[in-house]
Amino acid sequence: MKFYPVKVLSFLFISFIFIPSFSYSANLSLIKIGSLDLGGNNYTEWWYTGENPVFYGSASPNSEVSVKIGDNTYKVNSDSQGSWSYPAQILKGDYQILITQGNESITFTLHLGQNLPANTSSPTEESTVPATGSNQIVSMAMGVGVLLLATYFYISGDPRRRSVFEAKMLKED
Repeated sequence: MKFYPVKVLSFLFISFIFIPSFSYSANLSLIKIGSLDLGGNNYTEWWYTGENPVFYGSASPNSEVSVKIGDNTYKVNSDSQGSWSYPAQILKGDYQILITQGNESITFTLHLGQNLPANTSSPTEESTVPATGSNQIVSMAMGVGVLLLATYFYISGDPRRRSVFEAKMLKED
């Protein structure tokens, strides 16, 4: 059986480019709580000074999103663009919130009708964790693809290089 490194490299390049963008990207997100823009952050606690906030988010297009507030669960559907909203009818207090779509979930405690406590700094001031998503995976895949493509052009440019490369890499007996 003859080994074709160019075909293998081409297959790897294509799989690194297309597969990660489909299988690793998260669809469910919470964008705003009332007028509070979350800036893409997911923290375990949020403070909101108003009452009856509207939750705004994004999910897979035309999918069902569950919003659980305390012991009550409410269902909403995302539109064709993936946007969804739920107008919560809750007053001042602390609430456990769980938002789910398929196997994705967002959970946090909502302190409603309250200011951020004086002894607590803003979460954005202490955050050292970068926002993540599918962009990093796509960037890594593109880097690997460029490396594989450069290797392909290096090998295919000169037949002597190709034979030396194959001899070193394959170590055929």
